[in-house]
Amino acid sequence: MTASRDGSARIWDVADGAEQAALRGHKGFVREATFSPSGLYVVTASPQDRTVRLWSASSGREIAILTGLETVGNVEPASTLATFNSEGTRMAGVFGDKVARIIRVFPTPQDMIDYARTVVPRELTPCDRQRFFLPVEGDIGECPN
Repeated sequence: MTASRDGSARIWDVADGAEQAALRGHKGFVREATFSPSGLYVVTASPQDRTVRLWSASSGREIAILTGLETVGNVEPASTLATFNSEGTRMAGVFGDKVARIIRVFPTPQDMIDYARTVVPRELTPCDRQRFFLPVEGDIGECPN
């Protein structure tokens, strides 16, 4: 895993040196990129765009963005850091010295489905499943935004 000044992070295959995924989306240099304990996710942080982003390690798809304070004028980048807890079930983003955000991370898609079933009293539609990056069977057509 590497973090770069070009706003990306990259996942590499250690055995042959081949690039596995390029994680692009930050609008400033990426200070850090870290795998979750399970290896399913990557978290990246950029002090220039003041965002922390959660990615799927296998597909390189962006899953979530945490934002810090808005930049006003020509202000120096704030410290922006990110990490997972030791179980990999929570991700924290720290922005400067006053803002921290924590989100829940599900170890597997099935864990998310099981959790959703406890809070949503209905079956997820194919469009719901697509929206939450869950497997969808067959062609679902066009989903409303």
